[in-house]
Amino acid sequence: MENRSARLLWLISGALVALIGCAEAEPVPPAVLTQRQLSDPQAVSQWLRENPGGVDAKGAAFAYDEGQKYKSRNDWSAAAKSFGESAIRYPTPQVLTEYVTAILRMLGEIRARKGATSLGIEGDMNFALLQYQSVMAADDVLDSLTEHEKKLVQANIACLGNFLKSRQVAGDCQPLLDYGIQP
Repeated sequence: MENRSARLLWLISGALVALIGCAEAEPVPPAVLTQRQLSDPQAVSQWLRENPGGVDAKGAAFAYDEGQKYKSRNDWSAAAKSFGESAIRYPTPQVLTEYVTAILRMLGEIRARKGATSLGIEGDMNFALLQYQSVMAADDVLDSLTEHEKKLVQANIACLGNFLKSRQVAGDCQPLLDYGIQP
């Protein structure tokens, strides 16, 4: 009986060692970005340098396609969630642009339901500014925006910066228009 117990323990410990060895031999998949990191241009840039093809390309593409479906229905909350899910897996400039636009439209709808209050505008515009800066950081690595698209993003960064300094609404500031603020 003791002999049988000793062999059983020996077999179990051998199996555990083999399992641990196999687990350590498999490569650890790279981590996705967090939503907070999407607002950090340096984090986006560094992550893309370390993961030039992103992670979970299939999941990123699926989430992006879902975001496009929700966008076509003007379901900005669901679009923002889907574009965000895509962005944490592969933050291309195009995905990040869709993400920030959907968030601004979603926040604008919420703001309108609450009587177009001015509460929270500064925080929302700071968030949008960081998102657009992340778009440019991603493009610095991937170089995927056209010259026209780069100019649009740079104009969005400039107009948000001006708004945050002066509280003056420029008529051609697309992020403010997306948010529901008219000149």
